[in-house]
Formats: sequence, C-alpha cells, structure tokens
Amino acid sequence: VDLLSHFWSRPVTDEVASWAEVRDLEAATDRRISSDPLREPVRVPGLEEVPRLLDEYERLFVGPGQVPCPPYESFWREDVPVDIRRTLMGPCTAELKEIYSDLGLQMSSQSVELPDHIAIELEAMAYALSFEETAPVARRIFEEHLARWLPRLCRAVAHEVEEGFYRDLAVLTLDWLAAIKGCFAVAD
Repeated sequence: VDLLSHFWSRPVTDEVASWAEVRDLEAATDRRISSDPLREPVRVPGLEEVPRLLDEYERLFVGPGQVPCPPYESFWREDVPVDIRRTLMGPCTAELKEIYSDLGLQMSSQSVELPDHIAIELEAMAYALSFEETAPVARRIFEEHLARWLPRLCRAVAHEVEEGFYRDLAVLTLDWLAAIKGCFAVAD
C-alpha cells in the first residue's frame, strides 16, 4: 500500500528515483494480485521519463484548466448531499484528519496536498497496517474511505490517460483494492 501511495504522488525526480529501488518488489507483488494473469506488471518509469510523467500528472490531477481526475476523495464521493458533490474539502476531509490524529499523524505544514488526496490516504493506511494495534484503523480507512471512491477515480484515470504508466497504475490500484478487500474478509 505504501508503494501505491508513492506511485500516486507527484512524480518529481527524487520520488521517481525511489521507485527504482522497489521495481522488483512491485513486479512480484503485481503478479501475485493481478486480476489478469496475462497482464504485464506495471513498468516502473526511469528518471529520463520524469518530464513526461510530470506533464501527464499535471494534466490529469492538477490543471491548469479542467482537471479530468481530481485525486481527492471529497470530489468522488456520491454519498454526500448533491450541493457538495464534485467539490473539495467535503465531510470526509474532516473525518480523515480525525483518523490521522488517532494514528498520531498530522499533515505537514509544508504539505501542498489535502488530507483526502489518494497518496495521503494510502500512506496513512500503510502506516496503520504496520502495527497490529492499528489494523482496525487501516480497515476503517479502507471501508469508510478508499473503497467508496477509489474505483471511480481509477476508472476515470484509465479513460482519460495518455501516458501508459497511469493507465497501468489505475489497473494495479483496482487489483490492490480487491486484494485488500479479500484480506479483510479473511480476517472476519
């Protein structure tokens, strides 16, 4: 899950450089959880691809102009009043801040992302999964947050993407969601 949070982060040089260190782990994990055994694992981009990746990240998730795939839970949630659908800083943002506080985490004052950004939520879930005593919080993040909106974001990314890495990442993320759901079901 931590690996996913990095892949959904802004692909600046330092971030992409760290991806190379986990290339083999990603490929092995991808093969284990893939919904399509014939699908190749996500090809982890190299440093020479940073400008192209950054352009696609900005186009999909940031702007300027119309942003096809805002990476924020509050934008994708459909179980909120109609007047706040497709907006940012919805009720889930405050809920997540509370969950992060319960985990002993807080958003960095230097962070430019909101608490309901996909990378932030995945990072918090990875942290919660690191400790047996916080596993119920990880389950809460998954069931009350990620599972409720991430499939819609992934489908939108797969539809809007021009860069293969993000298409593959959307598919990988859906496979991860299914695997996590299976793990939590086994724990019941």
